[in-house]
Amino acid sequence: MLKDKIIETVREYNLYEPGDLVLVAVSGGADSTALLYALSACKKELGIKLHVAHLNHMIRKREADLDLRYVQSLCDNLKVPLTVEAMDVPFYAKENKLGIELAARQVRYDFFERAANHIGANKIAVGHTADDNVETFLMRLLRGSGIKGLCGIPPKRDKITRPLIKVWRKEIENYVGALKLVPRRDYTNYESKFLRNRVRMKLIPQLKLYNINIREIILQTILLLTEDNQYLDARAEEALLEVLFSADVGQIGLWVKKLKTLDYSIQRLVIRKVIDKVKGDLKDFSYKHIHDILTSLSRTDKWEMHLPSGIYVFGKHDKLFISKRKPEGVKEIYFRYKMKVPGEVHIKEVGKRLRASLVEEFNKDKLVSHDSTSVIVDYDSVGQDIVIRSKEEGDRFYPLGMKGSKKLQDLYVDEKIPANQRPNIPIVESNDKIVWVGGVRLDERVKLTEYSKKAIKLELV
Repeated sequence: MLKDKIIETVREYNLYEPGDLVLVAVSGGADSTALLYALSACKKELGIKLHVAHLNHMIRKREADLDLRYVQSLCDNLKVPLTVEAMDVPFYAKENKLGIELAARQVRYDFFERAANHIGANKIAVGHTADDNVETFLMRLLRGSGIKGLCGIPPKRDKITRPLIKVWRKEIENYVGALKLVPRRDYTNYESKFLRNRVRMKLIPQLKLYNINIREIILQTILLLTEDNQYLDARAEEALLEVLFSADVGQIGLWVKKLKTLDYSIQRLVIRKVIDKVKGDLKDFSYKHIHDILTSLSRTDKWEMHLPSGIYVFGKHDKLFISKRKPEGVKEIYFRYKMKVPGEVHIKEVGKRLRASLVEEFNKDKLVSHDSTSVIVDYDSVGQDIVIRSKEEGDRFYPLGMKGSKKLQDLYVDEKIPANQRPNIPIVESNDKIVWVGGVRLDERVKLTEYSKKAIKLELV
């Protein structure tokens, strides 16, 4: 039964805890309809509360209105509150020079994050299924991918949870059929111009001719690769610390001799990690770029290499530097401190202290809506473990009072903060997300709301 399978998945991956408010993303299709009904059926057993979010992508015009009416009827039947928003995805895609699929995904997840923050939800449930996981594996295989990419769709990532990740589409169809529900159909799911649709409608049926259980075999492969990747990623992180000799914002230096003693696969993962830290992501980088860097390690002369997105690599004696070009005359500072709440840390690089204290009482009618050297944040959104660090390339966050995310670099420009002052601004981070750009702007996701039970006071002194 679908309900039992979801409860099993929730417990296996620790998706929810009693008391969680879960924002359920519902488009009106079969997957999200089944997700909503199944979670509603087991919410008492799991001890969770539900709230639905529905986004009109403004792609399908008249059908979108019918989608909304259908979702409203589901929420009325189940007595679940609903948050709705419309976003012009085609316009967003054109403005940002993105494909319609990627643009829709970015807009969708930005909306989920905003809606969750607005209602105080600490988890977001989306309807990815086992079939989606298999399709993603095949798409990445066709495009070219390493182990990490072939691990498919994770059961959870930050707030995002996927209770249906082990449920097959046929099981979902049977479930909604038994409930006599008629989910909405999105005609774009059948257009062959999208790779995912071609994989689902053409490739998988062909693969079944070779092995009728191909989907189950691929899913098992994903699980095995995920276990292997977890080990390799941890080993690569350890190896990076072993070969690291300097780490500044925008530039990281490695000892070449130490790097060359590592297995080639670990060398490759270390270089990937360094590029990711310097650039902020691995977009536009392929196996060939990593291979070219490692091949050059055998050179004894000085050498340099210009790679995509302004990444500059150069070797000098026993040192390898990977950097992103920086404005001349700007001194970069690197620091990183871990701290428990309550606590205090001295950031000696910038001559400041960050103090974090628990706030027992606070006025919910006067929620913090500005930033200074002292802010109050929601405890459940931040937690007990925080990191105080210097800025990194690619930093993004959700500025207080704004919809969607923004590059930290763009915020500094908008706030007219001089380039020579930016390296001195401490970034407070929790669970790999920015909480506060010290003295500049709070993150929308951690502000106090009417649902806040406990709070943390952060002070720069």
